[in-house]
Amino acid sequence: MTVDAESTYPPCPPILRGMRAALGPALLAEILHSRILLIGSGGIGCELLKNLALSGFRHVEVVDLDTIDVSNLNRQFLFRSHHVGMPKCVVASEAALRMVPPPPPTTPTTPIQDDATTAKATYMPHHGNVFDNARFNVPYFQKFAIVLNALDNVAARRRVNRLCLAANVPLIEAGTAGYLGQVTVIDRPSNTECYECQPKPTQKVYPICTIRSTPSQPVHCIVWAKELYKLCFGPKVEDSMLYEDEESLRAERDGQGDGDGDEKKNDDGGRTTTRSDMSKGEEEAGGGGGSTYMDAIRDLRSLIGVDSSPYSSPSQPSAVRSKAREALTALFSTEIVKQIGMDRYKTADRVPVPISPGVDWVDAIPPTTREGYTPTDVWSPADCVSEIASCLVEVAENALTPDPTSPLPEFDKDDDVAMRFVTAASNLRSYVFGIEPIQSLYDAKGMAGNIIPAIATTNAIVAGLQVLQMFHVLRAQLDVKSGGGEGGKLKECCRYIYCLRDKTRKGYLLQPTSLPDPNPDCFVCRNASVSLVLNTHEWTLDMFLRRIIKKELGFAEPTIMIGEDIVYEEGEDIDPSEYVANLAKKMTNLPGGGAGHGSVLRIEDFTQDLEVEVSVSHRDRWIIDDEGEAKVDDREEIEKFEIGGKKPTVSKENDSVDAKSNGNVANSAASSNEGEARTEDTNDSDDEIELIEGDDGPKLDGIDDSRMYADSKEESKKRTLVDQSGNGTKKAKMTVDDSV
Repeated sequence: MTVDAESTYPPCPPILRGMRAALGPALLAEILHSRILLIGSGGIGCELLKNLALSGFRHVEVVDLDTIDVSNLNRQFLFRSHHVGMPKCVVASEAALRMVPPPPPTTPTTPIQDDATTAKATYMPHHGNVFDNARFNVPYFQKFAIVLNALDNVAARRRVNRLCLAANVPLIEAGTAGYLGQVTVIDRPSNTECYECQPKPTQKVYPICTIRSTPSQPVHCIVWAKELYKLCFGPKVEDSMLYEDEESLRAERDGQGDGDGDEKKNDDGGRTTTRSDMSKGEEEAGGGGGSTYMDAIRDLRSLIGVDSSPYSSPSQPSAVRSKAREALTALFSTEIVKQIGMDRYKTADRVPVPISPGVDWVDAIPPTTREGYTPTDVWSPADCVSEIASCLVEVAENALTPDPTSPLPEFDKDDDVAMRFVTAASNLRSYVFGIEPIQSLYDAKGMAGNIIPAIATTNAIVAGLQVLQMFHVLRAQLDVKSGGGEGGKLKECCRYIYCLRDKTRKGYLLQPTSLPDPNPDCFVCRNASVSLVLNTHEWTLDMFLRRIIKKELGFAEPTIMIGEDIVYEEGEDIDPSEYVANLAKKMTNLPGGGAGHGSVLRIEDFTQDLEVEVSVSHRDRWIIDDEGEAKVDDREEIEKFEIGGKKPTVSKENDSVDAKSNGNVANSAASSNEGEARTEDTNDSDDEIELIEGDDGPKLDGIDDSRMYADSKEESKKRTLVDQSGNGTKKAKMTVDDSV
């Protein structure tokens, strides 16, 4: 671009001049105008917000449910210690907004700037759950040019994937696991693979916030226990995610971290608790903001010779046991009481129960030295305490020898002391939180090797790759707007990119491949998706079932689901009276949050191997042009709905007929000419495979471009129903035959 040509465009901030030279002024203008939605503001999300701000994106909305934890501070760089406990999306949005380049001043010699350049930048946080259908639904997603995913669990990723498919909005998905990462683009018009097209790998990583605060599975406790091992025996306590900086915690408590004094404000303008508000009992329980256990841990490390020379007194074993009891009391009683007092578990299904180890517990014979012990034995809380005390004594005694052979500091699941310590600590935490089953030493050892830490550098790399893919998507959208291109062409410009730990044969650490085609058996993106407009306040489930599901869509024995809640079901061994109460309910009053504006219903018919998702929109008033006359709300309910999109296909043997697509069908008569359904062996694979993902994404499956498709013909699909008494709904869970 020549200087004269460049001067014809509006000026841009100096930091963006390189982008304008590289991308062109038209694409830069598109960047300034575009509305972007970011889901998640954790490890990848923080990096993305920084990249978006410095790239010139001025209109971004951020959705996240999490609050900031101390363990986030080592890699989520937009957060500081005084932010602990605040919503991630609020703090991250404010930090990113400060990075957005300001518009350059206009002078008499510069061209007039457009609104995108001069308008105030907005980074709007939404502290909420993406599953909240009243706030985050298809119409909401349709407001954005691109959606970015930076989530940490499978369920939320599936939700965003389905909303983007229903809204026809490009989704740029990313995930990391240690040194590995991946970025891909999902776009229904471009016929790309969606998030649910492939079975998820079995390697598991775990969100740190869940590990520290709200464990719900035995493996969460195993991860926590490994961090406790690192805190007790590692070379530096700061390396453990359980480490708490007392000075930062007290500064936060006293209001010194942000200069606001002792009193702080919460999101809704309310006053939060300060030190002066706390009772003496709360102070003694650790409610004052300091760590409840770090002092005891430091003393214990000194006593067993980790931080300094251990005591040489003959009574050292008893001293170690006494200090072990003090530390365990702080971890499993005082800290839990503190968290309960802070209302940390007010929404939990089960409030944790503190455990205070008795004196006789630490002095008891550990279970691994008792006669008849086997590795499959399950330990009681007293057994766990005695086992931890025994491990600490062994470490201290080993440090006294002339040639210590301590297994410290690295955890090794094949080391006897390390594994006994982790098993006992894990089981104590399981007892506190009521998590079952309690693990034997044998079972715990099988879990202990599946933990992959989040790495900030990998997060930064994949976030950068996401923004590069955004440029390609926006350029394609710009070509469509200018009339120079067609939609649905993202396969030509975007790539599925793997971030590798080891170089390829050509020396690359980034491996791009073409965006893969959809899995033909994917029940999410390969079956029909139907949009439906009706008055959700007037239509009942019975009307919807008869007029839409059975007559228009041709379902024979439908199952209607809102989220995971079954609100209606037909078929063998199903009692029809079970759902009679729901039939008379208005659509908005159904269980599972109702079927109001923006909701998505899933309809299944296993007798026809047929599934469809129905995206519902509400309309109050209907104006129908009848022979040139406008009539408002003067027709029967049979005429007051509108269906758009493709109709679902029914699987029938030895019957093949072409389907006649009707596009967008305004249903003012029963004689709509949608034709017969085309024969298609859908063989959908909609099994709910439970995966626990990592802090910033799932474990990745390398760069093998040959993809494994599940053969749904050989899968055993079973539905397990758990009654929810009194609300006319059941929870549905799909299980998979492991022999496949």
